[in-house]
Amino acid sequence: MNEHPPEILKAKSCYGHLGGTLGNRLFSRLLELGWFERDADKATVFSLTELGKQELCRLNVDIYKRR
Repeated sequence: MNEHPPEILKAKSCYGHLGGTLGNRLFSRLLELGWFERDADKATVFSLTELGKQELCRLNVDIYKRR
């Protein structure tokens, strides 16, 4: 029997990015931490903050690398 609630395990790749419940929760947490901020004029546009850039670089994420 699986010990984890089903919603924790729902993740999928969607057009090359993390989607599903996991993707939504991860992005919500990054917003809470102040790593991203919502564009005031556009509800679906977000920007990486200076704090987000610093923290992602600290985690060795190359934010400038394109696939």
